[in-house]
Amino acid sequence: MSEQIPEIPFDKPDSIDALVDAMTPTIYENLKTAVELGKWGDGTRLSPEQVESCLQAIILYESKNLPESERIDSSIPTGCSSTLQ
Repeated sequence: MSEQIPEIPFDKPDSIDALVDAMTPTIYENLKTAVELGKWGDGTRLSPEQVESCLQAIILYESKNLPESERIDSSIPTGCSSTLQ
C-alpha cells in the first residue's frame, strides 16, 4: 500500500450510500488491506472505531458491486457444523 489513497471527489457525502457510491475499486482494496493489517498505508494503526467503519464500508461496497460468492460475508461460517463432535 505504498500509493496514496485517492480522495473522494466531494467534500462531504450526503449519506452512507453516497459515500459507498463514490468509492473506487482502489479505495475498496486499500480499506480491505488496512483492516487486514490493522494499519493504514503510512503505518498508523487503525482505532477500533476505524476498523468498524471500514468494515461497514467494505460490506456495503461489496453488496453493491460484487457477486455474492465474492463478498467477505460469504466466507464466514454460519451455525454449527454437523461434523464437529
